[in-house]
Amino acid sequence: MGADTLQWWSSANGATNLPRPSYAGQEDSTVVQGLDPATTYYYVIRTFDEAGNGSGFSNVCVATTDPEVPPPTQNCAAPASAPSQFTAAVDSGTVALSWASTSDPLARALHLWRATGSSGPLTLLRTVTVPTQTGYRDTGVQPGRAYRYRATWSDSCGDGPVTASVSVSIPDAGSPVSASIAGAKAPAIHAYPNPSTDAVHFVIHVVDPSGERVQLRLFDPSGRVVADIADGSFPSGDTVISWPRMTRNGDRVAPGYYESIGTIGGSSVRERLILLP
Repeated sequence: MGADTLQWWSSANGATNLPRPSYAGQEDSTVVQGLDPATTYYYVIRTFDEAGNGSGFSNVCVATTDPEVPPPTQNCAAPASAPSQFTAAVDSGTVALSWASTSDPLARALHLWRATGSSGPLTLLRTVTVPTQTGYRDTGVQPGRAYRYRATWSDSCGDGPVTASVSVSIPDAGSPVSASIAGAKAPAIHAYPNPSTDAVHFVIHVVDPSGERVQLRLFDPSGRVVADIADGSFPSGDTVISWPRMTRNGDRVAPGYYESIGTIGGSSVRERLILLP
């Protein structure tokens, strides 16, 4: 606090929407809202009369807010690091979330957390248990609202460190929004950004509740297979996978026009793709 505690407290932030004091001898209370999680706060009280004359400072009370994500079980090993390269971007009226894979053997699943607004409480949005999955599309957002996301690796002990918050705002319903596969009734794929100068994210939409096998490859105009995008079983709903713009041999794919062609279950899917220098 420093030596000059009077100056320190005088410059502190004041709580708002406090109740009017009760009569002498009665107990008052209030709830201070809008605080940051896992942060220690110090409080004092001053009273004022009708002429604006203030009292001295009360005793100091100290409290620490709870973390947004519950800590792991005590004396039990949880994942040691937060998911890396965690991003969120508005795409076709939904939110595309992506992250990098991890080699941590304790990371058995990834938890996605979402809050409405900049200070709303986090709730568990999705548990991702597919080891190769590095993305998820949140279709449960509404136009004109802002959302905040965080992520954790987890195991039976609980969650490891949490990522920094990433926030997005969904355009109003009246804003122009491009077509989306969100809510599609048939298997489908969607690539973004398109055109792209670097990595491309593929949204794979699976309809069957039990999941389906997906095979997706990239072809050049001559029909030659350039890269394997996806090959495996995928769960129901939207799964986002990242293709790093590399050929089967590990070379960077040259600029040009390509097509991603494949199957989801028994259905054929196709998406044009333009790669820029």
